[in-house]
Amino acid sequence: MKKWMKSLVVTTLLGGLLAVGSSAYASTPVSNLVFINGMMEDSAITIQGRTFVQLRALDDPEWLTYTYDAKSRTIFARSKDNSRVVQLKAGEKVAIVDGKKTTLDAAVIIKDGHTYVPLRFISESLNAYVTYNDADKRVIIRTPAGQKAYKKLMSGDLTEARTIAIRLSRVYAKDALTPQGEGFTTDYTFPEGQAMRFMVDYKSLTNYVEINEDGLAEVKWQKDAFEFPQIMEKGTKPVDFGNQVFFTDSLMNDLLIYGKIDASGKEMELGRIDRDQQSQYKNIVIVPIEGEVRTDEKK
Repeated sequence: MKKWMKSLVVTTLLGGLLAVGSSAYASTPVSNLVFINGMMEDSAITIQGRTFVQLRALDDPEWLTYTYDAKSRTIFARSKDNSRVVQLKAGEKVAIVDGKKTTLDAAVIIKDGHTYVPLRFISESLNAYVTYNDADKRVIIRTPAGQKAYKKLMSGDLTEARTIAIRLSRVYAKDALTPQGEGFTTDYTFPEGQAMRFMVDYKSLTNYVEINEDGLAEVKWQKDAFEFPQIMEKGTKPVDFGNQVFFTDSLMNDLLIYGKIDASGKEMELGRIDRDQQSQYKNIVIVPIEGEVRTDEKK
């Protein structure tokens, strides 16, 4: 598809979203609607029917960095190599992009000390990846770093893909269950060779998560055993994982345990990492499993 056609498609799709009404001067949160680099952007707002996102949510040191001059109320954005320079001013509908004036569909806003820019500007002038999922009413935004991570998630190294997957914001149903009781350990279980679906056990709650084509982590099924033996379930239970691998993150002991589970449910521990003794594993939850090969790449 030609570049101008892609821009036309994005503009048309976003036009439908930006036309969604709100009161004339009030701002309305649009959480569960805008996702930036796979993370839910709760701070996004709509004003007079247009969607705005915080500029800081787009921070990507490999792409654009931002500075703010409080005296002139001017925002400057620069690429790492200075090949792209953007200048925005609060309250104005004109931006300067690479020395040329660009008209915005809405003025830049400073609200509660944060800078908000109209969504359309992000796609048309900053050249971020922006698409609108009409079926789910979601806007998907990815900076260059986010796009790189998305490609790894879909078809990259298995360990890297799993690490990205567990860090994504999870998208829950409206009547989702929430964890109860105390808990200091989180268990992640993946089908052998896969990164795009997994189980998360925390406290009494089990979540089954699938990564969709937009790179979002959707919770498809939940099981809560807090009121055992009366177990509550929500959603559609997944088919059996067969052979699995597991990663147990013990926060209290700063310990990582990992291993395999065969199709019959027999568990085999492969290793333990004490992060107090091995500081190179600080904040690491997913490690390579010897001999495991990825089988769920999305091309």
